[in-house]
Amino acid sequence: MTKHMKYLNKYIGAVLMGGAMLTIPGCSDTWDDHYNAAEEGSSAATETLWEIISNNPNLSRFKAIAEKSAYYRDETHPQDGYTFKDMLQNASLMTVWAPENEAFSDEEYEHWLELAETNGYTVQQQLLGNSMALWRRIATGGGIDTVTMLNSKKLAFDKEKFTMNNIPLDEKNVAASNGTLHTVKEVLPFKFNFYEYLKDKTNAEENHLVKFHDLIVSNDTTYFSKDSSIEGTPDANGNPTYVDSVYFTTNKLFVGSHRIPTEIPNAMDSVMTYDESFGEHIDWEDSVYVMVLPTDEAWEATTKKLEKYYNYANVYLNKNDENMGKSNQKLFLSADTIDKFRTKNIDMDIISPLVFNLHEQPNAGGEKGRWQLEDFVKEKGASAEYFLNTFGDTLRTDANWDKTSLFNGKQVELSNGVGFLSNEWNFPTKLYKPDLFIEVGPRSFFNYDKMNVSPEFITFPNSEAGEWVNELGKVSYDNFYYWYSSTNQSPKVEFALVGTDGENHDSEVMSGKYEIQVVMVPDFYVYNVKSDTIAPAIGLSHKVVNGDTIPVKHKLQFTLTYCNNNGSGSEIKAISDVIDWDGQKVDTLTIRFPELDGKNTTGSYKGPYYDDVVFPYSYKNLRFCYPTLQITSTAKNKPDIDSNGYTHNFCIDRIILRSKED
Repeated sequence: MTKHMKYLNKYIGAVLMGGAMLTIPGCSDTWDDHYNAAEEGSSAATETLWEIISNNPNLSRFKAIAEKSAYYRDETHPQDGYTFKDMLQNASLMTVWAPENEAFSDEEYEHWLELAETNGYTVQQQLLGNSMALWRRIATGGGIDTVTMLNSKKLAFDKEKFTMNNIPLDEKNVAASNGTLHTVKEVLPFKFNFYEYLKDKTNAEENHLVKFHDLIVSNDTTYFSKDSSIEGTPDANGNPTYVDSVYFTTNKLFVGSHRIPTEIPNAMDSVMTYDESFGEHIDWEDSVYVMVLPTDEAWEATTKKLEKYYNYANVYLNKNDENMGKSNQKLFLSADTIDKFRTKNIDMDIISPLVFNLHEQPNAGGEKGRWQLEDFVKEKGASAEYFLNTFGDTLRTDANWDKTSLFNGKQVELSNGVGFLSNEWNFPTKLYKPDLFIEVGPRSFFNYDKMNVSPEFITFPNSEAGEWVNELGKVSYDNFYYWYSSTNQSPKVEFALVGTDGENHDSEVMSGKYEIQVVMVPDFYVYNVKSDTIAPAIGLSHKVVNGDTIPVKHKLQFTLTYCNNNGSGSEIKAISDVIDWDGQKVDTLTIRFPELDGKNTTGSYKGPYYDDVVFPYSYKNLRFCYPTLQITSTAKNKPDIDSNGYTHNFCIDRIILRSKED
């Protein structure tokens, strides 16, 4: 490793820009190749960049700002005793595009000097770090280089037209012992990335993004990196000290996974199951995003719009993996916890769908990676087949909603995309109160061992079943569950109503209205798994009774159990009317329930029954809390089973809760 690499590791190698670490090459010939790059007069240069800048009267203002500005590891940790003057006179190879005095008005110059004393990180990011880059960069030979500046911004260096980001060079290719100097008559333009823009308090106040700003800042975490720091002499007590401390700032809203499981000890009163994120880093300079930026007005209006879906009870039954609701273990929520929990969940609903990676948006033909930013912004993506946000939601225009309505408001050009300052949060209902799709499986059912029924997982490849399956119905994901009784008692099974599959993401029941559907599968699908040699019309969907061939039928009843919140944590049970199903095709049954008004129903209930169920309390993001649906075969042994063609057995593909507007 050369001495130049050591200097760079110490002073530049861990620069934190927008929470990202500046990457530098490892020790190899590549470093020395850069250091010894051919440059007119470079071999004869004896003065450092700092000495050349100091001797140029046209750069006196740039010099004064650099001399006063500490180098920052991150936005809160300056390098002790180390300024940009020190950086410009050490051995690390750099190129500087220094603005001449005329680039600063008197007011601007005084402003930068003041910031050097009060907010040096801003000076580093917006001026000094935006004027410097590693390696020698020579304006010769033609072509355009994309240069990564010390603040991680990507600027275009046109070596043929002698411009830097369209700013003409004045003096160029001034050789120094530790790099190259160019001068410009204007300050190189600085653009925030989305993260920087939202974190900047002045921007937030001027553009009414205070709520968004506060949420971003509250999710920042800065930590000390022992491995990246240089250890000094231990103190008198033998504790380590550091002569070069490195800090990293991360933000959990930027993680790649859209849902982040929470650990019980760290969760809000041990009730919250997950956090949500953007699903991508909005600070990345190599990406191109289009993003909705809801103003405080939009945030307040959306909160009022969503809060009715977050009506939490103060007591729930805790159906954890151990007791599955069989004990009376309760989850208690204080009024303060409910308020904080509701706010937390609504904030996550607001932010999670906002970001769109331009490279993931399909054109009219469905091809991704073909959009130019200016074209997408100009037409607001109207010709895109659909939008895919970084959270994983697929958004298509329909009869009630136009996807381009997301991108209304003032445009803000940033270094990694374009934002739309919007006074409306105009996302479709399916994002904030989605349908629930419960794929029947071990995650969804329980208590069957106590309910006279045994489960069998059936693999059913739709494509291999035969032509008849196109008429009689396919099953989702090529499988379903077959439930059969080994006794003469009526079998039943209970399902947790927690979404396990869907177009957007997993979901939970929220306070509000739903239509409950159960997708049933005929018994003969169990036997006709890979062959159509047994025609369904005369196959095992029928039985012979007293010499007559009659269809196998099902008599089913459904019991919905959900939170009552009478202060004891008890639950209400709603029992459906009996459904007589002929079992001849894959069928979606809409289950009709009484309007409960906080009261249980019994077998003596005579109606009326309704297609919609109103859940008074939300289960969104609650750990181990959910409503259940119990399915019971009510066929009687005599005469139903023996004479009327009924069976106790039944097959279930999935359960669907269709979200309805209140």
